[in-house]
Amino acid sequence: MFDVRLASLMAVVVLASVPGCAGTDYQAVDEPRGEVNGRSFEFVSTKPDGTEWTFRVRGNALWVGYVEQEKSGELGSIQLTGGEQRALWELIDVVDVGGRRTGRPDPEHGTVVLRLREPGARGRHQTHTVNVSRRTDDDDVIALANAFIDLVEKHKKVSPAF
Repeated sequence: MFDVRLASLMAVVVLASVPGCAGTDYQAVDEPRGEVNGRSFEFVSTKPDGTEWTFRVRGNALWVGYVEQEKSGELGSIQLTGGEQRALWELIDVVDVGGRRTGRPDPEHGTVVLRLREPGARGRHQTHTVNVSRRTDDDDVIALANAFIDLVEKHKKVSPAF
């Protein structure tokens, strides 16, 4: 007959050999898919005419949706390569959403909303939201916008008009 204690011990040994499962500490792995407690970033560009493009990044996934005139749609998800993922997150870090003033919406020229969600203590998340005028001359924000355009053109063969 199979001993329940032996089965429990075997389960502990198996779990201890899987990265991130030993003990109660979470260990991040290089593969970001399936990670729901990690960082996420949202870039939303809204024009005064109601046109809106939304880019959401989590790990190696980029989701794109839009509203133009009377139609809305989504281009769906893009699985970023390792190099694309690193380059995009570096640009996001350079923009330094958490270190910026919150800003105000710009109804005359349109607004870009930058929203960064980061894991915090005890499973809670910190969210930082910043408003930037679409008429900005901030090179870091412009570089990030251009990166989104380039990625969408490359993977979806569409030029975002934001």
